[in-house]
Amino acid sequence: MAAIGKIRQHYGILVIIIGLALLAFVLGDLFKSTNRRSQTDVAIVNGDKISYQSFANRAEQSIQNQKAMSGSMTEEEQFNIRQQTLNYMIREIIMGEEFEDLGIAVTSEELSDQFLGEKPNQYVLQSFSDRDGNFDRQGLVDYLNNFDNLSPEYQVRWLNFENAIAEDRLNTKYESLLKHGFYMPKKIADRYNDNKNYKRTAEVYAVRYTTIPDSTVVVTEQDKRDYYNNVKAKYQTDATRGIDYVVFELKPSEADKNVTREYMENVKQGLASTSNVEEFVKLTSDTPFDTTWVDIKTLPADVEKAVADNKVGFVYGPYEDGDNYKVARIMEKAKKEDGVVKARLAVVTKEIAISQETDQAFVAEVNKFVIENKTAEQFNASVEAQGLNKRTYQSIRENTSRIAGIDSPREIVRWTFNDKTNIGDVKMFDNGNKFVVAVLTKKVAEGDAPYEDIVERYDLQIKKVNKGKMIAAKMKAYGTDYDKMINELGGEKTDVENITFDGRGFGSFGVEEKIGGTALGMKEGIYSAPIEGGNACVIMKVTGTTPAPATDYEAITKERRTRFNNNITSSNYYSALLDNADVINNGVLFF
Repeated sequence: MAAIGKIRQHYGILVIIIGLALLAFVLGDLFKSTNRRSQTDVAIVNGDKISYQSFANRAEQSIQNQKAMSGSMTEEEQFNIRQQTLNYMIREIIMGEEFEDLGIAVTSEELSDQFLGEKPNQYVLQSFSDRDGNFDRQGLVDYLNNFDNLSPEYQVRWLNFENAIAEDRLNTKYESLLKHGFYMPKKIADRYNDNKNYKRTAEVYAVRYTTIPDSTVVVTEQDKRDYYNNVKAKYQTDATRGIDYVVFELKPSEADKNVTREYMENVKQGLASTSNVEEFVKLTSDTPFDTTWVDIKTLPADVEKAVADNKVGFVYGPYEDGDNYKVARIMEKAKKEDGVVKARLAVVTKEIAISQETDQAFVAEVNKFVIENKTAEQFNASVEAQGLNKRTYQSIRENTSRIAGIDSPREIVRWTFNDKTNIGDVKMFDNGNKFVVAVLTKKVAEGDAPYEDIVERYDLQIKKVNKGKMIAAKMKAYGTDYDKMINELGGEKTDVENITFDGRGFGSFGVEEKIGGTALGMKEGIYSAPIEGGNACVIMKVTGTTPAPATDYEAITKERRTRFNNNITSSNYYSALLDNADVINNGVLFF
């Protein structure tokens, strides 16, 4: 397919067609885009800078290593490696400062012991073992003695391996230090024991919110504001951006298809008459010669019928298959005992070529759209008038690497996070065989989730809050006549057992932390006021209490130490260190 980059080849023609406004647009955009490159540091961590060059060198080395193993990589996979590399370099600085503050280091003697000591590092054991899985100490010694004779590439690999072993040792020391810092006070153990084993039973009069239809609940703007202010601290968000966009894809015209179809008619005659089918296919097809046996039911319906109805030597086509025209010659046919018909086909494939005229018209059309639609209002009006397919993506983050319909969205992501890009700005992006025209519709800073997002997403929860208020008001009108109350309000009377601090559930009512917490703090034998829970409004009386047994200090200490150690082994401590660090991550500007 013709590359969309032909815009440069036809630039003079486009200026004539569209006018000098295009030149002003392109140059203006060019000067805008250079501003983001004024930043030369990919990240700054507690004042330490990670330069673009040092980052690029390490990322590229990782990409090349991965390519050597897998053979190829997609753009998304390369982006992921760059992101992982930057995250690792940030971690190196943070952990390096932590090790230095605590005086944790690995001496040269200790590093040597990791390789040749009585208990070598686990990764050394894995890398130097014989066929039986035993440590090959002599093999390691021979490797080191021959180090000067290794190629530069293998010498670098060994030095990287040494650094990895040293880092593993540092992490082991640090994690060991953290694990030895565990301490369980007796009072805390008693609290864990009470939370788990102190239980209560309650007599409950409840009216579920399902008794009130959602359609009858009125939610005011003030209700939404009150709900948002109460819950916003629980819903933190990363910095996000939103766009509306239209994808213009370069496709062959009917005239282009006719040209290729006519060409393939000639190919069909040649394929039918040739005595050397394999050589003919190799010389004329865009794809290799392949006559693997195939189940004809896996072929397109028209091809399947043609193969089923005709004999060996028959040539079918040209037929359209995606962006190609094909002709196929039946080389062999066979019918198996189970009735499956298989065939070997010689197929000539030719991509439908896009003409220069089609390319020019396409580029002119897209640029005309961009020049005429420089605001969000103009963009939306033109999209509607032209019947274009407008798409929306409202949760772009700095690490977003996939947006529907866009092959390589990173340039778009960088644009949305550019400080000079404002809501309503429109921009065109060259995206392979496509153009993408996007308008920025939303900018959300890191912190509290936006008001609109919360109130729209939690509309049902806001209605539940109002239902709770409505039912509580009705309950109060009945005084202490609880049986009449539940009969007339469509409620229920039940006993809920095993209410604990650790348990979030409240009988058949599901998660009801507010109601359960109230039950645990009440005196026995006294009815509560109406309590507005998450799924029901209740009045209850605590009818029984089961005290917690004596604290088994050793068992609780063991359980909590295991949890603590698992968190350390999982490196959860790094999240706390990262949160406490001063990190300026400019990665979105560079990749």
